[in-house]
Amino acid sequence: MTYRMFARRSPQLGLFLTFLVWMFGSNTSVTAGILRIETQTGVTVAGDLLKVRVTATNKGTGPAHSVQVHLILLSERHRGPVKGRLDPGEADTVLFERSLARIRKGRYPLTVLVDFHDANQYPFSAVSCTTFHFRQEANPDLLCLGSDITLETAGDLRFSVKNLGFEPRKARATLVLPKELSTPRSQIDLDIDPRSEKAVVFEITNFSALSGASYPVFCYFEYDSEASHYTAVARALVKVVKDENWFRRTKLFWLGVAIVLGVILVALQFKRKGS
Repeated sequence: MTYRMFARRSPQLGLFLTFLVWMFGSNTSVTAGILRIETQTGVTVAGDLLKVRVTATNKGTGPAHSVQVHLILLSERHRGPVKGRLDPGEADTVLFERSLARIRKGRYPLTVLVDFHDANQYPFSAVSCTTFHFRQEANPDLLCLGSDITLETAGDLRFSVKNLGFEPRKARATLVLPKELSTPRSQIDLDIDPRSEKAVVFEITNFSALSGASYPVFCYFEYDSEASHYTAVARALVKVVKDENWFRRTKLFWLGVAIVLGVILVALQFKRKGS
């Protein structure tokens, strides 16, 4: 029996079927390709000169457009040239140089951020973080771990910090996010007692991330001790999910109700036909 025959015999049943199409038939999407950029960073120090080699590779299934590598080092941003198109499997390498004169010995953070776009010029970004040492290796006494979260519009990103040493540490936590995520406060200062643990929590919001995307995020923990600088880094994963309305969040319940109503209406139709 077709839908048109039901609708002619019962206007209520026709409304019920239209309601089902509106609730459950409009949640479709078309994916033209997956964009995923992976970076490999090589660092060498010769005297006071730092050399950084960044290779960005398209590991997705669709081309990336307007790809640009940024290096963030010692509060300075260095920009590489724009690559017009990066096809799946293709890589682009950018070289950076920076003088390290007048900084103390120790270990420092180094951040790579890659901007890229899809075929419709929708912007995306990816970050990766590492550290390098200058003049002398400096292993931090901090053990830092991040907790993965699932995000709709806003959430709390948590890191745990353990002081493995026997001296108190005054550290600064710096959160590094892709452009799609934002935070009202990216730096937090903390005092950590010897052999103790602290939690550092950042409030983050979804600024322009699409549903289904996953973003590695990082947090540096830095402190000075005597004549050396120390840096530890922690990683977490932020997965973005769709902020659905109330009907879609409860669609299984409503689907059950709709099925029961449908059975009742069909039974009434046959009863009326028999009488």
